[in-house]
Order: sequence, then structure tokens, then C-alpha cells
Amino acid sequence: MDTSVISAFFAAQVGQMQLAAAGFLARNDPQSGASVSQLADAAQQNFDPLANVPAGLGANLDVSC
Repeated sequence: MDTSVISAFFAAQVGQMQLAAAGFLARNDPQSGASVSQLADAAQQNFDPLANVPAGLGANLDVSC
């Protein structure tokens, strides 16, 4: 597997965490609009490398030993 796909996958995981943190912040502190916006923008930048990955890539990955 190409290392760029692997690094994009990890970046997407970080993006998911950032979106979860932004959602938590938005629910618990209505005054934190700027922080939520910054986290959402950062998460989007982490998802961008996956924009050119073909659909279904890694769907049939066999990791058995």
C-alpha cells in the first residue's frame, strides 16, 4: 500500500477527532463559535488528502496472518 494513502488515513483519523472536539465544544459552550470554526477548518484540511483516493480503496483488505 502506498505510504501517502496510509498518511492520509491517519490524517483523516485526526480530522475525525477534531470534528468530535468541535461538536463537544459547540454543545457545551455556545460562546465558542470561533474555536468551533477553527477546529472544523482544521479537520477539513486533514480530510483533503483523501479527496483523490478511489472509492472502495482498502475495502477488501485482508489482515489475517
